[in-house]
Amino acid sequence: MALKRKLLQNSSILILLSLVMIGCTSDEEIWTQELGKSAIEARIAVDKLGRHLSSGTISKASLLKQYATVVKRQSPELSELIDTLALDAGQDGPSYKSLVNRLKEANAARPNVPKQGGKAVQAAAVEYLAIKNASRPEVYGMMLTDPINVLADMSNGKLGRVEALSKEASLIANGAKDYGAGSQLVGNPQYGNWRSDSSGGSFWEWYGKYALFSSLFRSPIYYGGWANSRNYSYYGEAGRHYYSSPRQQTNNRQVQTRTRNKFQREGRRFQSPYAKSKAGSRAASMQGNSFKVSRASRMASARSGSSRTSRGSFSGK
Repeated sequence: MALKRKLLQNSSILILLSLVMIGCTSDEEIWTQELGKSAIEARIAVDKLGRHLSSGTISKASLLKQYATVVKRQSPELSELIDTLALDAGQDGPSYKSLVNRLKEANAARPNVPKQGGKAVQAAAVEYLAIKNASRPEVYGMMLTDPINVLADMSNGKLGRVEALSKEASLIANGAKDYGAGSQLVGNPQYGNWRSDSSGGSFWEWYGKYALFSSLFRSPIYYGGWANSRNYSYYGEAGRHYYSSPRQQTNNRQVQTRTRNKFQREGRRFQSPYAKSKAGSRAASMQGNSFKVSRASRMASARSGSSRTSRGSFSGK
């Protein structure tokens, strides 16, 4: 009995000490620790994805290469563009490089984030979560369906689309306009950006060798018209949650605001390109919903953890 009583006393002392330590821990210290854990998780995920791409264990990466080989035989004059599309099957593609760069940027900013308050910490936590989820092989594989389906459309019917309706069925189901080959990549900041013209409108400008798509399009793609009539793409339905940096998301919101204001001045109706879900892939819809749930869960968890500190809630100082 004496030994049991002593153990209980020691346990009570340890619990009391733990409570005192928790009570003396500041929000900034807890946020620093939590963001450090998030950074490690994101780095492990990005590195693991890189190994998967190097070893060829992502099936859709292999399929992207196969499609590129077929279309290049059909259209050798487009070899440079096709080879550029196939880069996403490895670590040299824009999508993987973007994840690496985003992780570097998040880590560089991390030391100062806790000093900026709860909202900044929430944003940093969500970015690490997005990078981690974007690095999951099954999510990255779905991202690859956009360049795969671009190549399918360029194959003159020889290759079928993957995780999507046929081109004709998709245009009808979504009431969309046919913008030509490569249209699944429009709006994705890995391949280009929206550039303003002198009239206040914004048109799509391709990066680097992707500019070869311009010769395949009938005319420039303007944001306002595209927003009202875009077709399905994985990026548009789910990928934008994972494969857009905070800066890219801000840029997109600015383009959307400018376009909406322009339309209002001209008495025209504007609709956000993401106001309605597009028919295409059940997996994409599930991933989009999953991101929203996991994002909310991460933020709620962070708030709950912070509420136990001596300085109040996660919502800021």
